[in-house]
Amino acid sequence: MDGTNAALARDAVTDTLPSVVHNQPGAVLLVRTSDGTVLYANPLAEQLAPHAVLPCPVDEWSRSAGLQASDGSELSDPASGLPASPLSRIARGQPVGGERVSAARGNDLAGAREALWVVGLPLHEAPLEQLSALTLVVLLPLREEALVRGARESAEQLHSRAVLASDLSFTISDPNQDDDPLVWVNPAFEKVTGYGKDVLGRNCRFLQGPGTDREAVRRIREGLRSGGTVTELLLNYRKDGTAFWNEVVISPVRDTSGRITHHVGVQSDVTLRVQAERERDAALDVARDARRRLEFLSQVTEELSAVLDPDEAQDLLPSLVVPGLAEWAFATVLDSSGRTRHIRAAHARPERAADARRFQRLQADLLDTSVSMRVLRGQLGPSLLKVTEADMVRGVRDQGTIALMRRLGLGSAIVVPLRARGQVTGALTLLSGPDRPAFTEDDLRTATDLGARAGVALENARLYAQQRRSSETLQRSLLTRPSDAPGLEVVTRYAPAAEAAQVGGDWYDAFTQPDGATTVVIGDVMGHDVSAAAAMGQLRTLVRAVAYDRSAQPREVLQRLDRLLEGLGVTTLATAVVLQLDAHSEGGERLVRWCTAGHLPPVVVGPDGSVGELAGDGLVVGLGTHGERVQHEARLALGSTVLLFTDGLVERRDRSMEERLAQLHDTVAELAGAPLEQLCDELIRRMLPGGSDDDVAIAAVRVLAR
Repeated sequence: MDGTNAALARDAVTDTLPSVVHNQPGAVLLVRTSDGTVLYANPLAEQLAPHAVLPCPVDEWSRSAGLQASDGSELSDPASGLPASPLSRIARGQPVGGERVSAARGNDLAGAREALWVVGLPLHEAPLEQLSALTLVVLLPLREEALVRGARESAEQLHSRAVLASDLSFTISDPNQDDDPLVWVNPAFEKVTGYGKDVLGRNCRFLQGPGTDREAVRRIREGLRSGGTVTELLLNYRKDGTAFWNEVVISPVRDTSGRITHHVGVQSDVTLRVQAERERDAALDVARDARRRLEFLSQVTEELSAVLDPDEAQDLLPSLVVPGLAEWAFATVLDSSGRTRHIRAAHARPERAADARRFQRLQADLLDTSVSMRVLRGQLGPSLLKVTEADMVRGVRDQGTIALMRRLGLGSAIVVPLRARGQVTGALTLLSGPDRPAFTEDDLRTATDLGARAGVALENARLYAQQRRSSETLQRSLLTRPSDAPGLEVVTRYAPAAEAAQVGGDWYDAFTQPDGATTVVIGDVMGHDVSAAAAMGQLRTLVRAVAYDRSAQPREVLQRLDRLLEGLGVTTLATAVVLQLDAHSEGGERLVRWCTAGHLPPVVVGPDGSVGELAGDGLVVGLGTHGERVQHEARLALGSTVLLFTDGLVERRDRSMEERLAQLHDTVAELAGAPLEQLCDELIRRMLPGGSDDDVAIAAVRVLAR
């Protein structure tokens, strides 16, 4: 192998070695070369051979540790003529540059073994006579088999496994001398650090420098003082001043009495590994930061999209970006004529809330030359800038507003448009404040993405409100206001569903027939769309015409309605209750008749607060003419109230109908003495505190006591 190839192979082993050996302390022995006696062992070596009593022959120590060669044979050198094991060769003073062995795990019932890498270094060059007759043995725990095999193959290409040992830097220090000086270093120490035998007699702190972590140095000092093995990663400095990352493992070596005689140190230059880990950590930080930003954007979008009122959404937007993205922020939108219509501000500090509210009221003080207004009018795109006095003078009309903005905090600013359907509908201005880092290009990208999402959410809220208003207008146009009849008070309520454009088929009606009787109707066409609303209008008109034409009673009204729908081929299905009250009371009572078509029964509240129902049954309207419908009669005491309602008042996904009807009865009983208008309003508030997924229609009739 020529010199170039040998150098390349040596470099390959040097790069591989830190991956072969675990970042854990090794077992350390000092063996007397003259007779192969183990004189000293560190705590890990004692754990490997717990029954060995030092001093003892190396073969006895090996058997106590259950060491085996890579082929599974015992690590001894019997007279059988077998090849000498690594520890046997070490005992005779031969260097061992790195061989794989395994040790028994005494506490492992499965019989698993611990893979180790053996390095033996004779100390014959040590200046002290007590060390020169010894060999340093280090057993290092191994990593993956593939890495070990690769290191062995690289070493074999050099025809010498000693290269592995030469790439591990070993030192021995004497804690029994002042300042625990170095008494031996191997050639690899000079290769790694640039220092040679000239440092013997000095403490190894000469490797430290301005970047060395003093806390790590303190941990090493405390660990050695306590007699334990220490492992630390230090930024050290070579003789030429260049820095390198040094993974240091220092183990105490004890004699048979337990006294620490030496410290054995193993140093590994892991600069490339640390750099790779830092690059990996930096990449992970970038990924984590990107994920945090995405989570932030998703959270803001989700919260903003949940608000269906456009003004409320505009109010909410600035508060969602502080303090996560900015110290304070404000959102600005224009009306259809291009004038500033709405400014909402939020500040991260509660003590600045009053200033933020005051800033909201100063809409006219933002000049068209300000960056916020220029972005709002489409003259600028997303902008990142440091706010200067010149910016303030150009962008704000009044000195008092400038002083107010200084109190709120300036620093750097980001202004992004709020876009929807290709149009700029508003602008979001973020300010970092003086105490936070200036905004970055990453912050600008995040804010730009946020502006696009927020713009769509605000536009959706605007369209929702517009559709809701249209739906309510359509629905209410089909529901006329009832007129009171003599001796009766009639109040109606209609509450649309919580979802946009959910025009429903709920309806109410109340009118006086030619004979003076009052008819009250409640109904619900199946479906929630424009077709249901149209069908509702059609049914309501038919019911009113049929009832008024002949002063028909409830049963006749529903039966004639069945025939009309069947004859006209109308496929609409609906539930309904038709209720009729006589024109006059007799004996302090009013006669009431009703007929039910698959609808919930009306609730009756007596003047004494008692609650009952006007029960009845019958097929829903629209199934054809199938027999006679049943009409019921009762007498209502003066002061009684009859409540007709659609199922939106009592249906909820998380409660049974029985529970909700019981709640309705209790609520009506509590409100029995309230004015009828108040009763209806309070009933909706208590029964539907968060709104309803369905339309709600109510018709309440009170028989007046006069």
